[in-house]
Amino acid sequence: MHSAPLPRTDEELVALVLETADRALEDLADPPPADPATHPETRRRLSRAAREIGEAAGEVSEMMTNWATHVPWEDLADLALGDPPDPDALRRFLTDVYPEARPGLADLVEPAHLRITADPDEEYALDKQAYDFYRPAGRDLLRRTEEFHGWVEARRRTETWQYSRLLEAAPGSIAEISNDVGRRARGVNFNSQDYLSLNAHPAIREAAARALRDYGPHSAGSPMVLGNTRLSDALEESLGRLVGLEHVTLFPTGWSAGFGSITALVRQEDWVVIDRLAHSCLQQGARAASRNVIRYEHLNVEEVRRHLGEIRRRDPRNGILVVTDGLFSVDADWPDLLALQEACHAHDATLLVDVAHDLGSMGPGGSGVLGLQGLIGKVDLVMGAFSKTFASNGGFLASRTPAVKQYAKMFGGPHFFSNALSPVQTAVVLEASRIVADPEGDRLRARLFAAIDALREALTTRGLECLGSPSPIVPLLIGNEKLARTANRLLFDRGVLAFMVEFPVTPAGSARFRLQVQAAHEPEEAREAASVIAASVEDARRHLSSAFGMGSR
Repeated sequence: MHSAPLPRTDEELVALVLETADRALEDLADPPPADPATHPETRRRLSRAAREIGEAAGEVSEMMTNWATHVPWEDLADLALGDPPDPDALRRFLTDVYPEARPGLADLVEPAHLRITADPDEEYALDKQAYDFYRPAGRDLLRRTEEFHGWVEARRRTETWQYSRLLEAAPGSIAEISNDVGRRARGVNFNSQDYLSLNAHPAIREAAARALRDYGPHSAGSPMVLGNTRLSDALEESLGRLVGLEHVTLFPTGWSAGFGSITALVRQEDWVVIDRLAHSCLQQGARAASRNVIRYEHLNVEEVRRHLGEIRRRDPRNGILVVTDGLFSVDADWPDLLALQEACHAHDATLLVDVAHDLGSMGPGGSGVLGLQGLIGKVDLVMGAFSKTFASNGGFLASRTPAVKQYAKMFGGPHFFSNALSPVQTAVVLEASRIVADPEGDRLRARLFAAIDALREALTTRGLECLGSPSPIVPLLIGNEKLARTANRLLFDRGVLAFMVEFPVTPAGSARFRLQVQAAHEPEEAREAASVIAASVEDARRHLSSAFGMGSR
């Protein structure tokens, strides 16, 4: 008694297709003396191979053909047509279709993540977070840094370390940079924060050259001693007009302005109520100044009111400083400043707003979020930085009274104990503040927002998620750190220079690209970059799926 043969499994059939097609390719690659296309024996073998491939493909289950739609099942099955099957049809298939179809077929026999041995360096680089090294153990302060260093080295070797890149020339809309293993790339530059492109402005460069000629490169001391010049006085007046607060104190960096402003005004018994996403200089300033620091939910004014009420019930004697960014640099959103200011005044609290990212680049006359909300001159304290729009380093604190200014100068450590802004830096910011408030500033902001709108629209159209509202910062949410790091590596090679942000700047699992747009970016340039970014994210997703069997998000 003969039993019917068992049907072949899908995996066996696909394996047969692969084996036969590969053997046929070898026949074509290693031909006999005659032309393989006309050699009788070669044609017989191709014909037999075509029948075997076609019949095997025709037997594959409907379930698999419905699922694996990326495989050209009909083309494969058609190879068996004819008696004998046409060897030229197989030859054309092997040349034109098979190279692209083969990886998909191979995945059906054995998934790629089981076939490919992952690079252990890459696996280590992608798996870990900076958080894993945040609290090293052990009594040796120096040796316990080594584990973190090993992780950084793995990320450097796999070119997934996004920090410490070098500019090879001025940071225009196009830039040439090197990563920290010395490899160069040139491309559309979303990595620099020169929002109005003032770094290349002739008047800015002339102001710098004039100051260098008149004063030299050195500030010669603390501003409390002899570090300031007439340029410093003029800059304080100009900034005072821009934010509507007359009394301005300059700091050598934006970071020191935030840290120094809080530590100057807040004592240990006072309270700081601070947005949980406020800038690091403000968070660290708050912790250094007071033991009473409360972090409130991002942008939540009701929570601020509740905290202020509770503090005042417990402590009617000491001061309260409420701290927020104007434009948040990781989420591109902003608070209701009027509501915050009213809540502060209702509880005898003081509001400090950091306008580092929005002043000059947004709002009427470059007045930033304060101007957009009609609050010029109406907020208690305004601080900012010059490194985003004003083409230089440095920062400032602005207030309504000379008393606050004098107190911040004396007790703001970074003001008293650091060298002042150099004359060149001061002259650059002074000229930039003139352009920002001039009609030319309006034209530059219009160009900037044309590029911003083009970039956001092009990214969104491709299914990507832009956070926040239109501003010089376009946060592109990726989520998974492995995906973001891998996409970032691809972008470097494909001519889009972007900064990938992850923990500790963002919460774990919320990695993103912080794309910083400049007035010099053309809308079409932004759209082309969006196309490259979308393709890189998709290719990164495929790589991770292939090498690590990782899901898409």
